[in-house]
Amino acid sequence: MKVVFWLMVFLIAYSYFGYPIILMVLGLGKGKKVSKRKITPTVSLLILAYNEEKIIREKIKNSLDLDYPRDKLEVVVASESTDRTNEIVREYAEQGIILYSFKEREGKQATIYRVIPLLKGEIVVFSDANALYQRNAIRKLIRNFNDPEVGCVSGQLKYVSSQEASIGKTEGLYWKYEVFIKKLESGINSVLGANGSIYAIRKKLYTPISKYRGDDFEIPIKIAQKGYKVVLEAGAISFEEVSMKTREEFKRKVRIIAWVWTSTLILLKDSFKKRQFLLVFQLISHKILRWLVGLFLALIFSINFFLLDKSLYLGLLVIQITFYSLGIWGYFKEKRGEKSNELINVTYYFCAINLAAVLGIFKTILGKQKPTWQKVR
Repeated sequence: MKVVFWLMVFLIAYSYFGYPIILMVLGLGKGKKVSKRKITPTVSLLILAYNEEKIIREKIKNSLDLDYPRDKLEVVVASESTDRTNEIVREYAEQGIILYSFKEREGKQATIYRVIPLLKGEIVVFSDANALYQRNAIRKLIRNFNDPEVGCVSGQLKYVSSQEASIGKTEGLYWKYEVFIKKLESGINSVLGANGSIYAIRKKLYTPISKYRGDDFEIPIKIAQKGYKVVLEAGAISFEEVSMKTREEFKRKVRIIAWVWTSTLILLKDSFKKRQFLLVFQLISHKILRWLVGLFLALIFSINFFLLDKSLYLGLLVIQITFYSLGIWGYFKEKRGEKSNELINVTYYFCAINLAAVLGIFKTILGKQKPTWQKVR
């Protein structure tokens, strides 16, 4: 039991700290950096929308105000909406906004699959309807494609926290850690997945696993498997409002992980067959082990009750009980609409996202994940 206990501790420590250290070391020995230069190829900005009547007008105005030549920028809204989203988009037809609407609801990935062949740009920029871009965001992304070896560029998402949001700082802290990891991965030209609110690819490299797969996680890895660089452009910024409640963020993460778990296993198998061992290492270290942290924590907590013969294990059990009690306290405080201090928020959020990952994996195993849009916000 002690071996299993400390193995779980090691895997958690490796996932959060060991992997970044290895990336740092690998980055020191990596070859030349991306050759950036101001270029203006034709670009298609693809905005994915499902019932976004509250935000779509602001998104279109934001897109029309972008600092990129209008004759080189095609703005397209792909929609399966049933509210007034399509009606609002049509108001901007004379300003060049293109709408592709679909009555049959098949999901975000299927919508991308149907629209990609209709786009005219050499480069496709993917965006969510609620993601507002900094004015120079497109230029910042595109300059990386001056390097012919670059196939995908991820921008950086920054969360805007409303005063009422209970997890603004916590989600921001978590996201800063993720950006830190992506910067290290970019140092070896192999960012594992992009940010769905702002990333760009060479259109010719779009090859999803299937019509119903192919998202911001899978598409960049498929491009990496073709031998192209996948990098982070930290200067290309999009803004989104943070989820209002940790419970809402919990639901979102369950859905996301349930969706990408299958893709991860498929991509892992493909990478191993192609002997792309860097991708194998990244998929296991950054994704699989991280998503299993909740299971590792549960095993540590359970085993700890059988190892109370020494004061060390008694102390560790007390620490765990205290930690999880703070997380539970944070849940009830949020449920009652009460504010918590940062320690309680961080503890609650950490417990919630790790539980969400485990539930997401089980949801996949049970075959309960659907391909259609499921909005949390």
